Amino acid sequence: MFRKGRNDPLELLRDHVIHHKQIKLKSKNTDHRLLFDNNIEFKCSTETAWKSKSGQEYTLGALWCFLDCHLQGLEQKNYRKKALDLNFEQVFKADNQDIIEYFTGKVDYTDCINADKKASLYNKKALQKDEDVEFASQKKVKPDSEKEPLTEKEFNLKVFDEILRFEKPITTRNRLFRVQDRTFDDILKTSQKIFQGQYVGVGGDEEELQQILGTRTQDVNKAKQLSTAKLSYSVLNEFIKSKEKPIIIVPQIAELGNLCLKNVQQFLEQGQYLDPNGLKFTNESRSVQIKVKLRLTDIEQQFLILDTPNTITNWKRVVAVFLRGSTYELKQFPDQNPNQLFKNIRGYHLKFEEEKLKDLIKQWNVKVFDLHRSKRYQDIDVVNAFWEDLEAFLLRPAKLPSQQ
Repeated sequence: MFRKGRNDPLELLRDHVIHHKQIKLKSKNTDHRLLFDNNIEFKCSTETAWKSKSGQEYTLGALWCFLDCHLQGLEQKNYRKKALDLNFEQVFKADNQDIIEYFTGKVDYTDCINADKKASLYNKKALQKDEDVEFASQKKVKPDSEKEPLTEKEFNLKVFDEILRFEKPITTRNRLFRVQDRTFDDILKTSQKIFQGQYVGVGGDEEELQQILGTRTQDVNKAKQLSTAKLSYSVLNEFIKSKEKPIIIVPQIAELGNLCLKNVQQFLEQGQYLDPNGLKFTNESRSVQIKVKLRLTDIEQQFLILDTPNTITNWKRVVAVFLRGSTYELKQFPDQNPNQLFKNIRGYHLKFEEEKLKDLIKQWNVKVFDLHRSKRYQDIDVVNAFWEDLEAFLLRPAKLPSQQ
């Protein structure tokens, strides 16, 4: 039984979620409070020891709002609207799984709880002086006339705390180092130059900048030269000579987060993902043709997109397939052994980044691409990565040197 003076709001919230106890939200203007069992009441602005991967510490109201929407099965856009309406900070996607697993009882321990802060926030002595936790039957409101006025320093700190509570970091430490074709040594040396004032824009010179850019340009040109050399005896060159279009297979089922004929053209040609459930497709041939300029070889190539594998007569034209992750899908291919199938055909799986990866996809030699559920400007990065991977696959030798 929870008692006044010993109530950790995180454990109280976890206990109510696990045992399906009711939590009531009481709101009066901008004052929001959560009413738990035994008439225990907490302000939604109560600080907690839960620390996000980005370093932000969530309030009790932010955690409750996310869990409440998750348990109701609400979509992300509905959760965001509710959080904005209540003026709660939003939970980052990267923290979703940790919060769900801990507060629903799937795990009993998490690194996200700062033990030192928890001890300082919720020891008995601190809680007895804390006005954030109250019994509804014993709650006493202090008149404004009895409240001591804030000093200038206290007022400024309070304003600053409010700004930080709603501020969202531009990036995280993990995302900062996710730079293609760059090593950690490159980033470290550049950082050292910046802090020493030796870099362009911080006291450096233009000659150094041109040297860096020239090196990067040489690397790109070298990669293109290697790709051109591979092209003459590659699978891609066989398609160019025969003037046949390579085939990409997509699922027939319109599934949010994956591709089908309804949204594949907009995604692979324009770099924008659309919800297939809100689109119509009237092409009776069950196919779509797209044209793209491949990056490594600068070749403009046409592709044929199908969702009916049973209509294919020449399987050598099939170069890629987008999969949902079911055993039924393999039955549509002449070679149903996944180990052999994905040597000759490149397998891909598209999903939203917070979704759990399906077991079969983990077992197969399939490349997985993650989409952000709401940031559509990031789609182009996924599309570019797809075409770069597929082009590299098409540049593999069509025949062994002894067979040529």
